[in-house]
Amino acid sequence: MTDELAEALVTLFERLGPYAQTDPHLRAAVQGLGRAVSAWAEQLAPPTASEPVTPAPAPSPPPPPPAPPVVIPSDFTLARPPEPSRPFYQDEDGHGVTPVEPAVVARRCRLKAEAARVVAARKRGEAAAHDDLVRRAGAVPDCDLWMLHPGDYVDAPKAWDDLGGAFAVGAEAADLLAALEGLPEPLASRHREQVLYAAAEAQALVWAGVLDVHRRADNDQIHLFIHVRERAREHRLYINRYLRKEDRVSADRWPELLARLATLRDLLADARSKARSREKSLTNLKYKLRKMAAAPAAATGDWPRVLELLEEVVAAGVPPSNVEVRELLLPVLDSLPEDLEPGPHAERAFAAATEYLATRPTPAELLGAEPPGAEVRAAADLLRGRELVLIGGVERPAARRALEAALGLSRLNWLSTRPHESVTYFEPAVARPAVAAVLLAIRWSSHSYGDVKDYCDKYGKPIVYLAAGYNPNQVAHQILAQIGERLRALGRTG
Repeated sequence: MTDELAEALVTLFERLGPYAQTDPHLRAAVQGLGRAVSAWAEQLAPPTASEPVTPAPAPSPPPPPPAPPVVIPSDFTLARPPEPSRPFYQDEDGHGVTPVEPAVVARRCRLKAEAARVVAARKRGEAAAHDDLVRRAGAVPDCDLWMLHPGDYVDAPKAWDDLGGAFAVGAEAADLLAALEGLPEPLASRHREQVLYAAAEAQALVWAGVLDVHRRADNDQIHLFIHVRERAREHRLYINRYLRKEDRVSADRWPELLARLATLRDLLADARSKARSREKSLTNLKYKLRKMAAAPAAATGDWPRVLELLEEVVAAGVPPSNVEVRELLLPVLDSLPEDLEPGPHAERAFAAATEYLATRPTPAELLGAEPPGAEVRAAADLLRGRELVLIGGVERPAARRALEAALGLSRLNWLSTRPHESVTYFEPAVARPAVAAVLLAIRWSSHSYGDVKDYCDKYGKPIVYLAAGYNPNQVAHQILAQIGERLRALGRTG
């Protein structure tokens, strides 16, 4: 057999090997090929004179049924082996490294920290047993307490003390990485870069501690390095420190780094606790809002708790414009009792909902549309053909058109308000002779009532305070209750 043929066969068998390991039919076919080649080779051998003539063999039993045909995968190619089931990495010596979970790395690092301190104690001449340590390490996968084995290591106790501290740092970093993986993604994304930088520094410190005792490498330091590098690559973060050999960290810095990692651990724990509390409050809020939307008439009693929950979830980080909360809030938005005052965070959610309403046609059901009552007709008799000014919130086109139609107005001039906007913006609109009255939506107005009332008094315009929504029946009721007599008097004298 030529060297070229032998090399080709070796390459062929190397490529077929991974497939034959997982496909029994392919394996049987390869075995059959080997038997066939062997039989063929035997037939080629010429008989010799010294070989006795053997009688014809007895009839052989019938052959077994043929094996199912070998199905070659559509993506089969001899150019590459099948992809491994898990990521495969190499250490600096080219040895394969299959990453393990950070929690396992943390357990091994803690045992190695204890083992390093045992060695430090012995170097100081103190008695230190390690039998229980070895027993505990046996229960952890691939936990190699190499420092307890003979080796050409240093004798300085401080180097071993620092190594123990370095492995404590490694354990803390691995716990941080495990905690990060357990966080919801929006929360994890806020802390990922900080955690990965801290873990990168930790693995560099572990490596320094290992080198200081004259050990070339440690598998758990390699696992930490791989985990940081791959998580950074996965989330497109550039970690520009501690992942290169020349970016060294002194092992005796372990107390300071351990303290920083503990602070970061507490920060993640607090964030996780707040996230769980926020999710619980958010779930309760959604339940309450769905219940209120299903039975609006009985919703008044639920509003105090809804305001508390809304305040909690927005304060805990849920955006005021959260789509799910907003869609549940819209059907009940205008039923908020006038004697309830939302907190600052809940107020932001209400403001976001009203701004959203201004960007789209509002369905009739969200306006609380209902047949106009007697008060609507009575208010229309007093205002027909006149103009009203409405100050507060953000203009809702559908609500404006509904009020204009129900009250027979020539125009409803809705002045949307913004924080810190000058009150002088209202004066020209209030001063117009065609304006019969001014409606102030006190729930959604960012301006003091006194400023608006001063202009109304200056130009002789009645003012109506709207504490609830823009439903025509509600608005008509407030108009009649607050300025009905004045409008009638003006009508009689006009």
